[in-house]
Amino acid sequence: MTPTQLPNADHEATSLTSDDAVGRRSFLVRSLITGAVAVPAVLLPAQPAAAAGLQSVPFSAFLFPFRRLLTEIRDHENDHVEFLVDALGSAARPKPTFKGLTQRSYSAFLRLTQTLENTGVSAYLGAAPFISNPDFLAAAGSILSVEARHAGAVNLGLEDPVVPDDASFDSPLTAAEVAAAVAPFVQSLNGGPELTYSTTPSAANDIAILNFALALEYLEAEFYNLNASRYGY
Repeated sequence: MTPTQLPNADHEATSLTSDDAVGRRSFLVRSLITGAVAVPAVLLPAQPAAAAGLQSVPFSAFLFPFRRLLTEIRDHENDHVEFLVDALGSAARPKPTFKGLTQRSYSAFLRLTQTLENTGVSAYLGAAPFISNPDFLAAAGSILSVEARHAGAVNLGLEDPVVPDDASFDSPLTAAEVAAAVAPFVQSLNGGPELTYSTTPSAANDIAILNFALALEYLEAEFYNLNASRYGY
């Protein structure tokens, strides 16, 4: 199934919240913006280079199975970009110009991998209730489920809980939270739309959400592509 055109109908959307969801949302936003909880210091532009990669990673992260996982994730992210560009057609945003994605150490690279994958899950989850076209929703869900597999595998590989905070429920991030979190990595949107969408479902908003997702997929794909030869996967 590949969405290729705008939907013709809108509908109301609802979202669920819980104390667990709010807690995990705070965890993810802190991770990307403040560098708390298993995030390399290179996330923060003001940090000196010597601070990069101070957090250790388990020995298993250096072995072939983990590097094979990274290769698979890289290929998936490139496929996600291609899929969304094809789905959006002429409405697809241009590729942003990114900065700060090349990591100074393998440990820093793996910790940023972990943060990006977990944040991607919550970004898709936050957008899903506001997609009006069921085909678009199914497409976003198919990417969300793969992002969740990435995040769980990386978390376990780094000997952390499969879900951050060992939570029983994933929690969403708002568009504003995601945009603020990834802002340190975005040099220019190159004329593309801002990293946002409405919470009122509509045909136009479906396109905005897919372009929001495309920007995140561009970022992840660029991150893996830039670091592939550097870290041997």
